[in-house]
Amino acid sequence: MKKIIMLATIAMLTVGCEKQPEAARAQNSVVQTEQVKAKLQTEKLTEKELQDLESLEKSPSEETAATAGYYLSNLEVTPVTEIREFIAKGWEEWETLNRQEAEKDAQQAPSDQGDASMQYRIEIKNQVFGGKHEVETAYLHLISLSDSITLDRVVVNRGNCRADYRDGANPILYGKTMRFFLNCDPRNVREVVAVLKDGREIVMSPQ
Repeated sequence: MKKIIMLATIAMLTVGCEKQPEAARAQNSVVQTEQVKAKLQTEKLTEKELQDLESLEKSPSEETAATAGYYLSNLEVTPVTEIREFIAKGWEEWETLNRQEAEKDAQQAPSDQGDASMQYRIEIKNQVFGGKHEVETAYLHLISLSDSITLDRVVVNRGNCRADYRDGANPILYGKTMRFFLNCDPRNVREVVAVLKDGREIVMSPQ
């Protein structure tokens, strides 16, 4: 009888020892989950990402525009990673639509770029994000003064000011524009050069 009692006691102690590590692991898992949630709640979108979201609200795709509007209205409750994935996919979709539009225009427009002439215009917008702070956003508009100009890239201040493509068909038809986001102080822009697909460079004058 004593042997049976001893064996039972040893068995209970063994089970108890096994359960303690499991309880500790479960508690650690809960703590890690809470830490991840706290990190997601404190992580915020950058001003550039908020501007991208504002731009995507004007996407030619109604579904993308509506989704961007939803995210802008629900920034506090939507995971930042989810919004960032949407922004990347949204720009990719928009660029695809622009390429398709450009190919369509290229089929309808003459390809001769004998007299390539362009001007530029800088647009400055003051946008309020989150109803708290105002951000100055600058856009560079390239304007074609020729029937058709196929642009390769734009160089601002000899490469010292980055210009990121936003919208506009390529080739650029007469009177049409291509818009870029300026990542520098627009008041410091001194030179804007359009490099064409055939290698020619056009030093543009302001409109």
